Amino acid sequence: MTIPVTLVRGDSTDQVVVDLLQPLLKAAGADITFETPPPDDSPRPSEGLLESIRRNKVALVGFYWGNREVGELPPIVQLRKALGIYADMRPLVSREGIDSVYQGVDLWVVRETTEDIYANLEHESVPGVFESLKVTTAGACERIARHAFEFARAKGRKKVTIVHKSNIMKLSDGLFLRTAKKVAEDYPDVECDEVIVDACCMKLVVNPHQFDVLLTGNLFGDIVGDLGAGLVGGRVNAPSINMGDDCTLFSVAQRGSADDPMPMLMSTLYLLEHLGLDDARQRLGDAAQVAIGGAARPLSLGGKADARTFFAAVEAAL
Repeated sequence: MTIPVTLVRGDSTDQVVVDLLQPLLKAAGADITFETPPPDDSPRPSEGLLESIRRNKVALVGFYWGNREVGELPPIVQLRKALGIYADMRPLVSREGIDSVYQGVDLWVVRETTEDIYANLEHESVPGVFESLKVTTAGACERIARHAFEFARAKGRKKVTIVHKSNIMKLSDGLFLRTAKKVAEDYPDVECDEVIVDACCMKLVVNPHQFDVLLTGNLFGDIVGDLGAGLVGGRVNAPSINMGDDCTLFSVAQRGSADDPMPMLMSTLYLLEHLGLDDARQRLGDAAQVAIGGAARPLSLGGKADARTFFAAVEAAL
């Protein structure tokens, strides 16, 4: 049976990559139909788009830069807010054929996305003085902690590390740490430890293999996730999975281009896994590996192939 997936086109040229991907999914055995609601003139997600995602419960999202120079929130943030997304999952995995600082890395960053310093509560208290409020609630802390431990248990992960700054922010990050440690008591099969965020960054650079699942707040997860991605290949290997109770968004974390097929390809592989299309994911992943290792190595990986040439080689391998 055909599986409907909402396709959210970005405002960069990675939409070219999406168009090239669609026939490859069919060739790999993934019976997926992309539903693309028509755009409107609003800078915010249209009701048609939101309705489509809520109905299909899954979306593949291109990179949106948005009108950040005029103070608008990035479109992916607007989507998260409208859809009740509260968790951003970042797999940090070394992959064959992608130049990385480290090999053998396999860890996840689980990031809360509804509050913290990113709650968008800013104001000018007196002329020339601006304040941003950091918001931390017990409910959101418990929800993301339980999400991390459930994920670790489901995936056979051994350890969840709580990332915080409670040595300085005694109340807000203290709540995050205490709540996560309390939730950990319900998961005796998963080891739990903690690390201060700046020390976490140092330890990631020195030896990322010591971590398994990193549980973070919004700001720290944003920083730690990109730092970790830099250790395993950077932009070409930095998918982002945004999860709520009712829907999941698979997106690229950074702007792509017609010459850079890898970010959207990586997100699509995780989409296939989420949909239970493991055979199609394996076939598509194996074919991409053949192309990466051959004459069609993408420009973004130091080769000479643009996206069209690369995906032609993937199709041939399929």
